[in-house]
Amino acid sequence: MQPGRSPLLLALLLGPLLVLGFAAGVLRGLARRPGLPERRRRVLTAAWVALLFAGVPLWLFLAAALQL
Repeated sequence: MQPGRSPLLLALLLGPLLVLGFAAGVLRGLARRPGLPERRRRVLTAAWVALLFAGVPLWLFLAAALQL
């Protein structure tokens, strides 16, 4: 980040990463609930991992393309 950038631009860069992390945490919490069928647990586990592995690099690429 260049000197002189506003805190608003920093929030625009880091805000979506925070949302992605929160959403992945919610999915992980749902996956760890007792009493879930094994298939549902696997789907939720795959979803939170995929959200982090795909969402974060995608957002960073988009942020770089938008020059945030």
